[in-house]
Amino acid sequence: MISPYRLALTHFNDLAIGPVHHASLLEFLGSDEKIWHANTNELQQGGLSYGMAKKFIAWRATQDPQALLDDTLKRGISLVTQDDAEYPQLLRAIHDAPYVLYYRGSLPPADALLVGIVGSRRATDYGLKVAADLAEKLARHHLVIVSGLAWGIDEAAHRATVKVNGKTIAVLGCGLDANDAERKHKLAEEIIAKGGAVISEYPPLVPSLDHHFPIRNRIISGLSKGTLVVEAAVKSGSLITARAALAENREVFAVPGSIYSPTSQGTNRLGRDGAHMVTCAEDILEALGVTPRVVDAEVPETMVPPATAEARAILALLNHEAKHIDDLALAVGLPSHTVGATLTMMEIEGYARHAGGQRYTR
Repeated sequence: MISPYRLALTHFNDLAIGPVHHASLLEFLGSDEKIWHANTNELQQGGLSYGMAKKFIAWRATQDPQALLDDTLKRGISLVTQDDAEYPQLLRAIHDAPYVLYYRGSLPPADALLVGIVGSRRATDYGLKVAADLAEKLARHHLVIVSGLAWGIDEAAHRATVKVNGKTIAVLGCGLDANDAERKHKLAEEIIAKGGAVISEYPPLVPSLDHHFPIRNRIISGLSKGTLVVEAAVKSGSLITARAALAENREVFAVPGSIYSPTSQGTNRLGRDGAHMVTCAEDILEALGVTPRVVDAEVPETMVPPATAEARAILALLNHEAKHIDDLALAVGLPSHTVGATLTMMEIEGYARHAGGQRYTR
């Protein structure tokens, strides 16, 4: 059972006692309980500034560590610390590994191979398609996909993984019970139902704040043997994740993109700086020492042609580039409303994907 004092330390001042400070204090004082009860001088000797030590002492007088632990457990949240065998081994190896992880779901077994997939929240249709295709193929090889449950590339990777009953880990930049969009809660439930997990180093009700996400990114790369960046601007959180991976001697992969696309400038630069440039899942598998093979698919790789002539004609025009309903209607010689209705059925049956703005891809 986790020490209530260790859990309580994570509640102080937006993790002001972070992993590095905690390790220093623990080495000097010997236990989380002694850290909790330490005086100003002891806290300073353990690495805190005078001002932070005074703030901590004033704050802890208002807190009940056991009550904080009880509340967490009542929420159905599990806890794991660096002292536990279940703590992810690759994450434990980074220099600032979280000393407490809050999670719902199932942590991957020790022998699982985890790969991070990250990228722009403002991803292009190309980026979304690539992220989904690569995540799906990696999941079919039983790799666990790690991402951040954000809009864009993260969401595409998570959804593609759960679609084929793969396991995926979502790392949050907020607490597990922080207010957030319903879309994220539903996706989190799907991830857990498929045997994955949603994790955070933040206590349950801590909100999403901008500075949390660069900090969160080290967990994504820390969990993963390699990190794939699908689309990223030159200044982006995804490149922070890639740099964190490089700092820990992990593999970094990048998907090449158009030289004219702002969301490809970062990934193209990664390639210039030595990242593995990938065009298919096999590039990643081979770099990680996994032999690419034909695997049993939960969803067929090739599908029976659609039943109607209209759907077959439309499918023949669809590819990875999104096409507008009006352009498709003109090409097949059908009214737009007929094409729209047909595409709706094709999306339900898995032949087409709505890319937004009445545009569709295969």
